[in-house]
Amino acid sequence: KIKQYFTSKKVESKEMKLEHLPLGNLLLDQKDAVYNEKLEILNQVQEIFDDFRLDTQKSLEIDNKIAIFYQSQNGEIPNAVRGFSQQAKDKFEVEILDVDNIQRVNGKFGAFEAESENSKKVGFSQAVMFVYDENLLRFKGFFSVADFDSPLDLLKALEANLGEYSYKEMIAYKEDFCQYHHRREKHCTKCVESCPTFGVGANDSLMELVFSPIDCISCGACVGVCPTSCLEYSELPKEGLEEIAEIYKNRQIFLCDEVSYQKLIEKNVILPTNLIPLVLPNLKMLNENDWLMMLQVSQNDIVVFGDKSSQIEFVNNITKQIYQRECILIADSLDEIERCALEVKGFESYLYKNRYSRPHRESLAQRIQYMIKDKEFGIAKSVAPIFYGDLKVDSSKCTLCLSCVGACNVNAIFAKSDDFSLRFNPSLCTTCGYCVESCPEKVMEVSREGMRLEASYFKSREIAKDTPFLCVECGKPFSTKKSIDKIFALLSPSFSADSKKLRTIQCCPDCKVKVMFQDQINQKVGV
Repeated sequence: KIKQYFTSKKVESKEMKLEHLPLGNLLLDQKDAVYNEKLEILNQVQEIFDDFRLDTQKSLEIDNKIAIFYQSQNGEIPNAVRGFSQQAKDKFEVEILDVDNIQRVNGKFGAFEAESENSKKVGFSQAVMFVYDENLLRFKGFFSVADFDSPLDLLKALEANLGEYSYKEMIAYKEDFCQYHHRREKHCTKCVESCPTFGVGANDSLMELVFSPIDCISCGACVGVCPTSCLEYSELPKEGLEEIAEIYKNRQIFLCDEVSYQKLIEKNVILPTNLIPLVLPNLKMLNENDWLMMLQVSQNDIVVFGDKSSQIEFVNNITKQIYQRECILIADSLDEIERCALEVKGFESYLYKNRYSRPHRESLAQRIQYMIKDKEFGIAKSVAPIFYGDLKVDSSKCTLCLSCVGACNVNAIFAKSDDFSLRFNPSLCTTCGYCVESCPEKVMEVSREGMRLEASYFKSREIAKDTPFLCVECGKPFSTKKSIDKIFALLSPSFSADSKKLRTIQCCPDCKVKVMFQDQINQKVGV
Protein backbone atom coordinates (compact mmCIF):
# COMPACT_ATOMS: atom_id res chain seq x y z
CA LYS A 1 0.00 0.00 0.00
CA ILE A 2 2.91 2.33 0.60
CA LYS A 3 4.31 1.61 -2.86
CA GLN A 4 1.13 2.69 -4.62
CA TYR A 5 2.07 6.28 -3.74
CA PHE A 6 5.41 5.96 -5.50
CA THR A 7 6.07 5.93 -9.21
CA SER A 8 6.43 2.44 -10.60
CA LYS A 9 8.92 3.45 -13.30
CA LYS A 10 12.39 2.06 -12.60
CA VAL A 11 15.59 3.36 -14.14
CA GLU A 12 18.59 1.05 -14.07
CA SER A 13 21.71 2.77 -12.79
CA LYS A 14 25.35 1.75 -12.79
CA GLU A 15 28.57 2.99 -11.30
CA MET A 16 30.48 5.28 -13.61
CA LYS A 17 34.17 5.73 -13.03
CA LEU A 18 34.92 9.00 -14.79
CA GLU A 19 38.62 9.02 -13.84
CA HIS A 20 38.62 12.84 -13.91
CA LEU A 21 37.80 12.92 -17.61
CA PRO A 22 35.85 15.99 -18.79
CA LEU A 23 32.07 16.13 -19.06
CA GLY A 24 30.88 14.69 -22.35
CA ASN A 25 33.72 12.19 -22.81
CA LEU A 26 31.46 9.16 -22.30
CA LEU A 27 29.46 10.13 -25.40
CA LEU A 28 32.53 9.84 -27.63
CA ASP A 29 33.41 6.81 -29.69
CA GLN A 30 36.91 5.77 -28.61
CA LYS A 31 37.41 4.08 -31.98
CA ASP A 32 36.88 7.39 -33.77
CA ALA A 33 40.03 8.44 -35.64
CA VAL A 34 39.81 11.94 -34.11
CA TYR A 35 38.83 10.79 -30.61
CA ASN A 36 41.90 12.41 -28.99
CA GLU A 37 41.23 15.68 -30.79
CA LYS A 38 37.64 15.72 -29.52
CA LEU A 39 38.81 14.82 -26.02
CA GLU A 40 41.19 17.78 -26.08
CA ILE A 41 38.28 20.08 -26.94
CA LEU A 42 36.33 18.75 -23.96
CA ASN A 43 39.38 19.24 -21.74
CA GLN A 44 39.61 22.90 -22.78
CA VAL A 45 35.93 23.36 -21.98
CA GLN A 46 36.36 21.68 -18.60
CA GLU A 47 39.18 24.09 -17.75
CA ILE A 48 36.84 27.03 -18.34
CA PHE A 49 34.18 25.44 -16.13
CA ASP A 50 36.77 24.91 -13.40
CA ASP A 51 37.97 28.53 -13.68
CA PHE A 52 34.49 29.87 -12.95
CA ARG A 53 33.50 27.31 -10.33
CA LEU A 54 32.55 28.99 -7.05
CA ASP A 55 34.69 28.08 -4.06
CA THR A 56 32.64 30.01 -1.52
CA GLN A 57 29.86 27.99 0.07
CA LYS A 58 27.28 28.68 2.74
CA SER A 59 25.94 26.08 5.09
CA LEU A 60 23.19 25.38 7.61
CA GLU A 61 22.36 22.56 9.98
CA ILE A 62 19.51 20.19 9.10
CA ASP A 63 18.13 18.21 12.06
CA ASN A 64 16.05 15.02 11.89
CA LYS A 65 12.60 16.59 12.34
CA ILE A 66 10.27 15.87 9.43
CA ALA A 67 6.60 16.50 8.75
CA ILE A 68 4.37 14.18 6.74
CA PHE A 69 1.49 15.97 5.01
CA TYR A 70 -1.58 13.99 4.00
CA GLN A 71 -5.27 14.44 3.33
CA SER A 72 -7.55 12.41 5.57
CA GLN A 73 -9.91 9.78 4.21
CA ASN A 74 -13.15 9.81 6.19
CA GLY A 75 -11.27 11.33 9.08
CA GLU A 76 -8.65 8.60 9.08
CA ILE A 77 -4.93 8.65 8.35
CA PRO A 78 -4.29 6.50 5.25
CA ASN A 79 -2.48 3.22 5.94
CA ALA A 80 0.28 4.16 3.51
CA VAL A 81 1.01 7.27 5.56
CA ARG A 82 1.07 5.29 8.80
CA GLY A 83 3.36 2.69 7.23
CA PHE A 84 5.85 5.24 5.95
CA SER A 85 5.77 7.06 9.29
CA GLN A 86 6.77 3.86 11.09
CA GLN A 87 9.66 3.31 8.69
CA ALA A 88 10.84 6.89 9.11
CA LYS A 89 10.79 6.81 12.92
CA ASP A 90 13.98 4.76 12.98
CA LYS A 91 15.97 7.91 12.09
CA PHE A 92 13.55 10.84 12.23
CA GLU A 93 11.25 12.67 14.61
CA VAL A 94 7.96 12.56 12.73
CA GLU A 95 4.90 14.84 12.78
CA ILE A 96 1.86 13.76 10.75
CA LEU A 97 -0.19 16.77 9.54
CA ASP A 98 -3.54 16.87 7.76
CA VAL A 99 -3.30 19.60 5.09
CA ASP A 100 -6.95 20.47 5.59
CA ASN A 101 -6.14 21.59 9.13
CA ILE A 102 -3.06 23.66 8.22
CA GLN A 103 -3.57 27.39 7.79
CA ARG A 104 -0.06 28.35 6.69
CA VAL A 105 3.48 27.10 6.30
CA ASN A 106 6.37 29.52 6.80
CA GLY A 107 10.14 29.38 6.89
CA LYS A 108 12.83 27.79 4.77
CA PHE A 109 14.74 24.55 4.39
CA GLY A 110 15.92 23.45 7.82
CA ALA A 111 13.56 25.78 9.70
CA PHE A 112 9.93 25.35 8.64
CA GLU A 113 6.88 26.02 10.76
CA ALA A 114 3.32 24.84 10.12
CA GLU A 115 0.43 26.55 11.92
CA SER A 116 -2.84 24.70 12.37
CA GLU A 117 -6.37 26.10 12.74
CA ASN A 118 -6.11 26.02 16.53
CA SER A 119 -2.88 28.12 16.30
CA LYS A 120 -0.70 25.14 17.20
CA LYS A 121 2.73 25.49 15.59
CA VAL A 122 4.92 22.61 14.51
CA GLY A 123 8.56 23.05 13.56
CA PHE A 124 10.39 20.75 11.13
CA SER A 125 13.38 20.71 8.79
CA GLN A 126 12.02 18.66 5.88
CA ALA A 127 8.62 17.44 4.70
CA VAL A 128 7.07 14.52 2.83
CA MET A 129 3.95 15.14 0.74
CA PHE A 130 1.38 12.35 0.34
CA VAL A 131 -0.89 14.96 -1.24
CA TYR A 132 -0.12 17.24 -4.15
CA ASP A 133 0.25 20.92 -3.28
CA GLU A 134 2.06 22.88 -5.96
CA ASN A 135 2.87 25.80 -3.69
CA LEU A 136 4.38 23.74 -0.87
CA LEU A 137 6.42 21.65 -3.29
CA ARG A 138 8.22 24.81 -4.41
CA PHE A 139 10.01 24.83 -1.03
CA LYS A 140 13.47 23.29 -0.88
CA GLY A 141 13.14 20.33 1.50
CA PHE A 142 9.59 19.33 0.52
CA PHE A 143 9.46 15.94 -1.21
CA SER A 144 6.56 14.41 -3.12
CA VAL A 145 6.30 10.63 -2.75
CA ALA A 146 5.32 10.46 -6.43
CA ASP A 147 8.85 11.45 -7.40
CA PHE A 148 10.43 8.33 -5.88
CA ASP A 149 10.48 4.69 -6.88
CA SER A 150 10.13 3.38 -3.32
CA PRO A 151 9.86 4.48 0.32
CA LEU A 152 13.50 3.48 0.78
CA ASP A 153 14.64 5.89 -1.97
CA LEU A 154 12.71 8.72 -0.34
CA LEU A 155 14.21 7.98 3.07
CA LYS A 156 17.68 8.01 1.53
CA ALA A 157 16.98 11.45 0.04
CA LEU A 158 15.87 12.76 3.44
CA GLU A 159 18.90 11.26 5.18
CA ALA A 160 21.29 12.74 2.62
CA ASN A 161 20.36 16.24 3.80
CA LEU A 162 20.98 15.63 7.50
CA GLY A 163 23.78 17.45 9.25
CA GLU A 164 25.63 20.29 7.58
CA TYR A 165 24.01 21.21 4.27
CA SER A 166 26.14 23.31 1.91
CA TYR A 167 24.90 25.51 -0.91
CA LYS A 168 26.12 28.29 -3.19
CA GLU A 169 24.73 31.61 -4.37
CA MET A 170 24.47 30.62 -8.01
CA ILE A 171 22.53 33.63 -9.31
CA ALA A 172 24.17 37.06 -9.40
CA TYR A 173 21.93 40.14 -9.63
CA LYS A 174 22.57 43.74 -10.58
CA GLU A 175 19.63 46.08 -10.36
CA ASP A 176 20.87 48.69 -12.88
CA PHE A 177 18.58 47.62 -15.72
CA CYS A 178 15.99 45.65 -13.74
CA GLN A 179 12.50 46.48 -14.95
CA TYR A 180 10.88 45.71 -11.61
CA HIS A 181 13.25 47.33 -9.12
CA HIS A 182 11.72 50.45 -7.47
CA ARG A 183 9.25 51.15 -10.27
CA ARG A 184 5.88 52.68 -9.57
CA GLU A 185 4.05 49.90 -11.39
CA LYS A 186 4.70 46.17 -11.73
CA HIS A 187 5.63 45.53 -15.36
CA CYS A 188 8.17 42.71 -15.19
CA THR A 189 8.64 39.77 -12.85
CA LYS A 190 9.54 37.19 -15.48
CA CYS A 191 12.26 35.79 -13.25
CA VAL A 192 9.78 35.20 -10.44
CA GLU A 193 7.20 33.65 -12.76
CA SER A 194 9.76 31.26 -14.25
CA CYS A 195 11.23 30.10 -10.93
CA PRO A 196 9.96 26.60 -10.01
CA THR A 197 10.88 27.14 -6.35
CA PHE A 198 11.16 30.17 -4.08
CA GLY A 199 14.65 30.94 -5.30
CA VAL A 200 13.52 34.39 -6.41
CA GLY A 201 10.44 36.26 -5.27
CA ALA A 202 8.99 39.76 -5.48
CA ASN A 203 8.31 42.16 -2.63
CA ASP A 204 5.60 44.31 -4.20
CA SER A 205 5.46 46.72 -1.26
CA LEU A 206 9.11 47.71 -1.81
CA MET A 207 9.23 46.74 -5.50
CA GLU A 208 12.37 44.70 -4.90
CA LEU A 209 13.37 41.17 -5.85
CA VAL A 210 14.05 38.77 -2.99
CA PHE A 211 16.55 35.94 -3.49
CA SER A 212 16.74 32.73 -1.46
CA PRO A 213 19.92 30.81 -2.42
CA ILE A 214 18.89 27.89 -0.22
CA ASP A 215 15.70 27.41 -2.28
CA CYS A 216 17.46 27.91 -5.62
CA ILE A 217 17.92 24.68 -7.59
CA SER A 218 20.30 26.33 -10.09
CA CYS A 219 17.99 25.65 -13.04
CA GLY A 220 18.91 29.01 -14.60
CA ALA A 221 15.36 29.74 -15.81
CA CYS A 222 15.39 33.23 -14.29
CA VAL A 223 18.61 34.08 -16.15
CA GLY A 224 17.27 32.94 -19.51
CA VAL A 225 14.05 34.99 -19.37
CA CYS A 226 15.50 38.24 -17.97
CA PRO A 227 15.01 40.76 -20.80
CA THR A 228 17.77 43.11 -19.62
CA SER A 229 20.55 40.72 -18.51
CA CYS A 230 20.27 41.70 -14.84
CA LEU A 231 20.70 38.10 -13.74
CA GLU A 232 23.70 35.90 -14.40
CA TYR A 233 24.61 32.30 -13.69
CA SER A 234 27.70 32.70 -11.49
CA GLU A 235 29.44 29.46 -12.46
CA LEU A 236 29.13 30.20 -16.17
CA PRO A 237 28.88 33.94 -16.88
CA LYS A 238 28.55 35.21 -20.45
CA GLU A 239 32.27 35.66 -21.01
CA GLY A 240 32.78 32.02 -20.05
CA LEU A 241 30.08 30.86 -22.45
CA GLU A 242 31.65 32.89 -25.27
CA GLU A 243 35.07 31.36 -24.54
CA ILE A 244 33.54 27.89 -24.76
CA ALA A 245 31.73 28.69 -28.02
CA GLU A 246 34.99 29.76 -29.64
CA ILE A 247 36.48 26.33 -28.91
CA TYR A 248 33.71 24.83 -31.08
CA LYS A 249 34.47 27.01 -34.10
CA ASN A 250 33.85 24.98 -37.28
CA ARG A 251 32.47 22.13 -35.12
CA GLN A 252 29.02 20.58 -34.93
CA ILE A 253 27.71 20.86 -31.37
CA PHE A 254 25.59 18.32 -29.53
CA LEU A 255 24.26 20.26 -26.53
CA CYS A 256 22.66 18.88 -23.38
CA ASP A 257 22.50 19.64 -19.66
CA GLU A 258 24.12 17.62 -16.90
CA VAL A 259 20.92 15.77 -15.97
CA SER A 260 20.37 14.69 -19.57
CA TYR A 261 24.04 13.67 -19.81
CA GLN A 262 23.56 11.19 -16.98
CA LYS A 263 20.52 9.72 -18.74
CA LEU A 264 22.49 9.33 -21.97
CA ILE A 265 25.31 7.59 -20.08
CA GLU A 266 22.84 5.17 -18.50
CA LYS A 267 21.61 4.27 -21.97
CA ASN A 268 25.18 3.80 -23.27
CA VAL A 269 24.63 6.40 -25.98
CA ILE A 270 27.52 7.10 -28.35
CA LEU A 271 27.14 10.16 -30.55
CA PRO A 272 27.40 10.17 -34.34
CA THR A 273 30.99 11.03 -35.26
CA ASN A 274 30.12 14.43 -36.75
CA LEU A 275 28.87 15.71 -33.37
CA ILE A 276 30.99 16.90 -30.43
CA PRO A 277 29.24 17.06 -27.04
CA LEU A 278 28.93 20.21 -24.96
CA VAL A 279 27.47 19.57 -21.51
CA LEU A 280 26.29 22.70 -19.68
CA PRO A 281 25.01 22.87 -16.09
CA ASN A 282 21.59 23.70 -17.52
CA LEU A 283 20.12 25.03 -20.76
CA LYS A 284 17.41 27.27 -19.31
CA MET A 285 19.99 29.95 -18.51
CA LEU A 286 20.58 30.56 -22.24
CA ASN A 287 18.81 33.58 -23.71
CA GLU A 288 18.08 34.11 -27.40
CA ASN A 289 21.36 35.95 -27.94
CA ASP A 290 23.34 33.05 -26.44
CA TRP A 291 21.75 30.62 -28.87
CA LEU A 292 22.40 32.82 -31.88
CA MET A 293 25.96 33.45 -30.69
CA MET A 294 26.69 29.71 -30.58
CA LEU A 295 25.25 29.25 -34.07
CA GLN A 296 27.34 32.06 -35.52
CA VAL A 297 30.57 31.16 -33.74
CA SER A 298 30.39 27.40 -34.36
CA GLN A 299 29.29 28.12 -37.95
CA ASN A 300 26.93 25.15 -37.84
CA ASP A 301 23.42 24.20 -36.81
CA ILE A 302 23.19 22.89 -33.22
CA VAL A 303 21.66 19.60 -32.08
CA VAL A 304 20.01 19.89 -28.66
CA PHE A 305 18.94 16.94 -26.53
CA GLY A 306 15.95 17.99 -24.47
CA ASP A 307 12.86 20.14 -24.74
CA LYS A 308 12.37 23.17 -26.94
CA SER A 309 12.51 26.37 -24.90
CA SER A 310 10.87 29.71 -25.78
CA GLN A 311 14.30 31.12 -26.57
CA ILE A 312 15.08 28.26 -28.99
CA GLU A 313 11.69 28.61 -30.65
CA PHE A 314 12.17 32.36 -31.13
CA VAL A 315 15.63 31.94 -32.66
CA ASN A 316 14.22 29.27 -34.95
CA ASN A 317 11.49 31.73 -35.95
CA ILE A 318 14.28 34.07 -37.04
CA THR A 319 16.21 31.43 -38.97
CA LYS A 320 13.04 30.12 -40.64
CA GLN A 321 12.38 33.60 -42.00
CA ILE A 322 15.96 34.18 -43.16
CA TYR A 323 17.24 30.70 -44.08
CA GLN A 324 13.94 28.81 -44.47
CA ARG A 325 14.86 26.23 -41.83
CA GLU A 326 15.16 25.65 -38.10
CA CYS A 327 18.84 25.82 -37.21
CA ILE A 328 18.53 24.58 -33.63
CA LEU A 329 17.55 20.93 -34.02
CA ILE A 330 15.72 19.31 -31.11
CA ALA A 331 16.33 15.64 -30.37
CA ASP A 332 13.68 14.91 -27.76
CA SER A 333 14.41 11.16 -27.77
CA LEU A 334 17.39 8.87 -28.32
CA ASP A 335 16.14 7.90 -31.79
CA GLU A 336 16.07 11.55 -32.82
CA ILE A 337 19.79 12.09 -32.24
CA GLU A 338 20.81 10.20 -35.40
CA ARG A 339 18.22 12.00 -37.50
CA CYS A 340 19.24 15.44 -36.27
CA ALA A 341 22.92 14.66 -36.81
CA LEU A 342 22.23 14.02 -40.50
CA GLU A 343 20.35 17.32 -40.87
CA VAL A 344 23.09 19.62 -39.56
CA LYS A 345 24.09 22.30 -42.06
CA GLY A 346 26.54 25.18 -42.06
CA PHE A 347 25.61 28.52 -40.52
CA GLU A 348 26.78 32.00 -41.51
CA SER A 349 29.69 33.09 -39.32
CA TYR A 350 29.77 36.40 -37.44
CA LEU A 351 32.22 37.15 -34.64
CA TYR A 352 30.80 39.93 -32.46
CA LYS A 353 31.97 40.85 -28.96
CA ASN A 354 29.70 42.55 -26.44
CA ARG A 355 32.70 44.21 -24.79
CA TYR A 356 30.80 46.49 -22.42
CA SER A 357 28.43 43.87 -20.99
CA ARG A 358 25.41 45.74 -22.20
CA PRO A 359 21.96 44.06 -22.14
CA HIS A 360 21.88 41.13 -24.53
CA ARG A 361 19.35 42.75 -26.88
CA GLU A 362 22.02 45.17 -28.06
CA SER A 363 24.26 42.24 -28.97
CA LEU A 364 21.37 40.40 -30.64
CA ALA A 365 20.57 43.48 -32.73
CA GLN A 366 24.14 43.55 -34.05
CA ARG A 367 24.05 39.86 -34.90
CA ILE A 368 20.74 39.98 -36.74
CA GLN A 369 21.64 43.13 -38.68
CA TYR A 370 24.59 41.19 -40.07
CA MET A 371 22.26 38.36 -41.08
CA ILE A 372 19.64 40.48 -42.88
CA LYS A 373 21.91 43.22 -44.28
CA ASP A 374 19.69 45.37 -46.56
CA LYS A 375 16.97 42.76 -47.16
CA GLU A 376 13.53 42.25 -45.63
CA PHE A 377 12.45 38.88 -44.25
CA GLY A 378 9.09 39.57 -42.61
CA ILE A 379 8.39 39.09 -38.91
CA ALA A 380 9.93 36.61 -36.46
CA LYS A 381 7.01 36.06 -34.10
CA SER A 382 7.45 36.47 -30.36
CA VAL A 383 7.26 33.36 -28.17
CA ALA A 384 6.06 34.06 -24.62
CA PRO A 385 7.68 35.07 -22.37
CA ILE A 386 10.23 36.33 -24.95
CA PHE A 387 8.61 39.39 -26.49
CA TYR A 388 9.78 41.75 -29.21
CA GLY A 389 7.58 44.37 -30.77
CA ASP A 390 7.13 48.04 -31.58
CA LEU A 391 5.77 51.32 -30.25
CA LYS A 392 3.14 53.60 -31.72
CA VAL A 393 2.86 57.24 -30.68
CA ASP A 394 0.22 59.80 -31.60
CA SER A 395 2.73 62.54 -32.40
CA SER A 396 0.01 65.17 -32.74
CA LYS A 397 -0.80 64.83 -29.02
CA CYS A 398 2.71 64.16 -27.68
CA THR A 399 4.06 67.16 -25.75
CA LEU A 400 7.61 65.80 -25.49
CA CYS A 401 7.45 65.94 -21.70
CA LEU A 402 10.02 63.10 -21.77
CA SER A 403 8.29 61.03 -19.09
CA CYS A 404 8.71 58.02 -21.36
CA VAL A 405 12.46 58.69 -21.66
CA GLY A 406 12.77 58.68 -17.88
CA ALA A 407 10.74 55.47 -17.68
CA CYS A 408 12.84 53.53 -20.20
CA ASN A 409 15.99 52.09 -18.63
CA VAL A 410 17.26 50.31 -21.77
CA ASN A 411 17.58 53.46 -23.93
CA ALA A 412 15.00 52.26 -26.44
CA ILE A 413 13.39 55.73 -26.15
CA PHE A 414 15.55 58.84 -26.06
CA ALA A 415 15.38 62.53 -26.89
CA LYS A 416 17.61 64.53 -29.20
CA SER A 417 18.16 67.98 -27.76
CA ASP A 418 19.54 69.45 -30.97
CA ASP A 419 16.29 69.09 -32.93
CA PHE A 420 13.72 68.54 -30.12
CA SER A 421 12.73 65.09 -31.38
CA LEU A 422 11.75 61.91 -29.59
CA ARG A 423 13.31 58.75 -31.04
CA PHE A 424 12.74 55.01 -30.58
CA ASN A 425 14.79 51.91 -31.36
CA PRO A 426 12.43 48.89 -31.42
CA SER A 427 15.21 46.30 -31.34
CA LEU A 428 16.20 47.42 -27.83
CA CYS A 429 12.66 47.60 -26.47
CA THR A 430 11.62 44.84 -24.05
CA THR A 431 7.92 45.76 -24.54
CA CYS A 432 7.51 46.09 -20.76
CA GLY A 433 4.97 48.89 -21.24
CA TYR A 434 6.29 51.14 -18.48
CA CYS A 435 6.55 54.05 -20.93
CA VAL A 436 2.85 53.65 -21.79
CA GLU A 437 1.95 53.76 -18.10
CA SER A 438 4.18 56.80 -17.54
CA CYS A 439 2.83 58.87 -20.44
CA PRO A 440 0.56 61.63 -19.02
CA GLU A 441 -1.08 62.16 -22.42
CA LYS A 442 -1.81 58.42 -22.90
CA VAL A 443 -0.73 58.57 -26.54
CA MET A 444 1.55 55.50 -26.59
CA GLU A 445 0.76 51.90 -27.50
CA VAL A 446 3.08 48.86 -27.38
CA SER A 447 2.71 45.86 -29.68
CA ARG A 448 4.35 42.51 -28.95
CA GLU A 449 3.87 40.75 -32.25
CA GLY A 450 7.54 40.05 -32.89
CA MET A 451 10.73 41.28 -34.53
CA ARG A 452 10.66 42.86 -37.99
CA LEU A 453 13.60 41.45 -39.90
CA GLU A 454 14.52 44.57 -41.81
CA ALA A 455 17.27 47.16 -41.37
CA SER A 456 14.97 49.93 -40.12
CA TYR A 457 13.91 47.86 -37.09
CA PHE A 458 17.44 47.99 -35.70
CA LYS A 459 17.90 51.74 -35.98
CA SER A 460 16.23 54.58 -34.13
CA ARG A 461 13.42 56.45 -35.81
CA GLU A 462 11.67 59.68 -35.01
CA ILE A 463 8.32 59.13 -33.28
CA ALA A 464 7.52 62.73 -32.28
CA LYS A 465 8.92 66.19 -32.79
CA ASP A 466 8.20 69.78 -31.79
CA THR A 467 9.56 73.24 -32.37
CA PRO A 468 11.63 74.81 -29.59
CA PHE A 469 9.98 77.35 -27.31
CA LEU A 470 12.03 80.52 -26.91
CA CYS A 471 12.20 82.27 -23.57
CA VAL A 472 10.10 85.47 -23.79
CA GLU A 473 12.80 87.35 -21.86
CA CYS A 474 16.14 86.29 -23.34
CA GLY A 475 15.07 84.39 -26.45
CA LYS A 476 16.97 81.22 -25.46
CA PRO A 477 15.32 77.87 -26.35
CA PHE A 478 14.58 75.91 -23.18
CA SER A 479 11.61 73.63 -23.87
CA THR A 480 9.16 72.59 -26.57
CA LYS A 481 6.24 74.66 -27.75
CA LYS A 482 3.63 71.96 -27.05
CA SER A 483 4.75 71.40 -23.48
CA ILE A 484 4.83 75.12 -22.60
CA ASP A 485 1.48 75.73 -24.30
CA LYS A 486 -0.03 72.90 -22.28
CA ILE A 487 1.32 74.21 -18.97
CA PHE A 488 0.26 77.75 -19.84
CA ALA A 489 -3.30 76.60 -20.57
CA LEU A 490 -3.46 74.60 -17.33
CA LEU A 491 -2.12 77.35 -15.05
CA SER A 492 -3.60 80.44 -16.70
CA PRO A 493 -6.84 80.33 -14.65
CA SER A 494 -4.85 80.15 -11.39
CA PHE A 495 -2.26 82.79 -12.35
CA SER A 496 -4.59 85.18 -14.18
CA ALA A 497 -4.45 87.72 -11.33
CA ASP A 498 -0.64 87.72 -11.24
CA SER A 499 0.93 88.73 -14.53
CA LYS A 500 4.46 87.96 -13.27
CA LYS A 501 3.63 84.39 -12.40
CA LEU A 502 1.90 83.97 -15.74
CA ARG A 503 4.95 85.28 -17.56
CA THR A 504 7.34 82.97 -15.69
CA ILE A 505 5.69 79.99 -17.36
CA GLN A 506 7.20 81.18 -20.64
CA CYS A 507 10.64 81.93 -19.16
CA CYS A 508 13.78 79.83 -18.98
CA PRO A 509 14.96 78.92 -15.44
CA ASP A 510 17.41 81.86 -15.30
CA CYS A 511 14.89 84.45 -16.39
CA LYS A 512 12.12 82.98 -14.25
CA VAL A 513 13.93 84.15 -11.09
CA LYS A 514 14.66 87.57 -12.58
CA VAL A 515 10.99 88.17 -13.47
CA MET A 516 9.71 87.09 -10.04
CA PHE A 517 12.12 89.38 -8.16
CA GLN A 518 12.19 92.28 -10.64
CA ASP A 519 10.63 94.75 -8.15
CA GLN A 520 13.23 94.00 -5.47
CA ILE A 521 16.03 94.31 -8.02
CA ASN A 522 14.70 97.68 -9.21
CA GLN A 523 14.49 99.00 -5.63
CA LYS A 524 18.04 97.90 -4.91
CA VAL A 525 19.47 99.72 -7.90
CA GLY A 526 17.31 102.75 -7.22
CA VAL A 527 15.07 102.54 -10.23
